[in-house]
Amino acid sequence: MYIIPPAFKDFISPDCNRARFIQDYLKAGGLATSIIHLEGKNHIFVNFPKTQYNPMFRIKTVIAHYDRIGIGANDNSAAVFCLMEWAVQIFKACGAEPGGTAAFHNIRLIFTDGEELGKEGGVKEQGAFPLAQEFLRLGIKNDDIFVFDCMGRGDVPILAQTIVPPKVSTRFLKDFADLEERAKILLQTASCGRWFSLPCNYSDNASFIANGLPAVAITLLPSEEVPLVTQGKQPKTWQLFHTDGDNLDSLDPASFELFHNILNLLANMKTPAAS
Repeated sequence: MYIIPPAFKDFISPDCNRARFIQDYLKAGGLATSIIHLEGKNHIFVNFPKTQYNPMFRIKTVIAHYDRIGIGANDNSAAVFCLMEWAVQIFKACGAEPGGTAAFHNIRLIFTDGEELGKEGGVKEQGAFPLAQEFLRLGIKNDDIFVFDCMGRGDVPILAQTIVPPKVSTRFLKDFADLEERAKILLQTASCGRWFSLPCNYSDNASFIANGLPAVAITLLPSEEVPLVTQGKQPKTWQLFHTDGDNLDSLDPASFELFHNILNLLANMKTPAAS
């Protein structure tokens, strides 16, 4: 059974320098990081060794925003903390230390800054919007992009329903459908069939989609709150966002465990690279 570490309480403290915390945590686990400075935002890129990538298979870009409003224990500290733990885990498992198994994971991990700005000013105000434009500038167009948001409360994975922009290309529609199918299989496997596709507030996936890059968003909800969403009502989990109620006491350690299961399956997912 997963136990939320004491360090998580430090991470959600009001005076925590979260960017520095992430970098220091990963450094202690043997991982270097780089800061991507874009339009006043500081995105944190995890520098996995090149040996942990195999060009025969697709890169899986994993994204979670580390900025917050208020305490932000679920939105989005839980996801970020689990991803830090997981990054060190897969780094070591892929031969980074003596005795590690020679393997690859093909994970591109980025902690983004400025996601919350998009809630008020629209998707172009998100910190991830110029990041997606940077992907295009660098020719990064064939990644599977998974965005994780609010993963610390609930026992049911939710794949966010996506409204595809008008006048998108046939290629985008096909690539997005393929990515969504892989996401469904991932959640189906991780949850023994207990998952849903529901309308959700957009996250950093919106910035990538707006720039023509397919991206899916995944969150968690308690099973008893799922019917509320299907009825067009706000579940309690979402009502807690940006309030003092989004705190440590609102979280469920079992959710962290479920998220780690999803992540481990994702690390092992192997999709042939586009020709």
